Amino acid sequence: MVSAKQPSITNNAGYVVKQAHSKQEMDRIMDVIWAANYNPYEPFAQLFFPVLGFLPSDCDTARGESKERFWSQHQQNPSSNWYYVEETGTGEVVGCVQWEVNLKNMFPDGPPNLQAPWWPKGEYRELCEHIFNQAYKPRASWMARPHLACNWMAVHPSHRRRGVGSLLVQIGVSRSDELKVETWLEASSMGKPLYENFGFRSLFKIAFDTEKRDATDQWRRAEHEITPPPIFPMWRPKQGLWEEHIMGITKGVKMPWELATLQPDQVA
Repeated sequence: MVSAKQPSITNNAGYVVKQAHSKQEMDRIMDVIWAANYNPYEPFAQLFFPVLGFLPSDCDTARGESKERFWSQHQQNPSSNWYYVEETGTGEVVGCVQWEVNLKNMFPDGPPNLQAPWWPKGEYRELCEHIFNQAYKPRASWMARPHLACNWMAVHPSHRRRGVGSLLVQIGVSRSDELKVETWLEASSMGKPLYENFGFRSLFKIAFDTEKRDATDQWRRAEHEITPPPIFPMWRPKQGLWEEHIMGITKGVKMPWELATLQPDQVA
């Protein structure tokens, strides 16, 4: 993996940040993600973790499948770095984040066609993939340069507003500043203020278009059940500097869509 070279950090609240290297650690991370996305309930989680039934055993099955899938994806992705926050007194995992360190163009062929094979074939899966591709298109269109990207961040409900989220964001911000690259993420309305504290700014809001001509009853039901609220693509320029000073003139930095056509040797 492309390590973010982040040592263990203990803050005044008694938390330590560690990098995950084993499936056991990854399983504990997934437990935090499930807890965080069901309190309050986050519809976006349903896209990744479908519970195909109504019994507790169906939820257990879904949780187990997600743990295997995320560990497999992590192992297959050399840019993936997972971190977690552990409470020093109890050893409980209370927060987690995935930072991708992408030092080359990850999208040489343009935006990929994202798929969701963990859903059974049908209109729920079709709608899920439709939403994923809307959410990911800005990143894939504008981040062809070296960058860090935050894919997941979660804090256990019982440890929110204690600085855990800030520890997790700081990992990526510190590494991106060290590498002198841009940073990218897609935020919920709940997470947006936290990222703004670290120099991220929202570029716009994505409200998902799920309209379909001659939609079936199943499509309409899927729209109601799994369409997430709007998200905010957020960007942080190199070093978090939103202004450039050239020959005594101050001006705003070029935005991602203005930089997208530059060659790698121009932006390294």
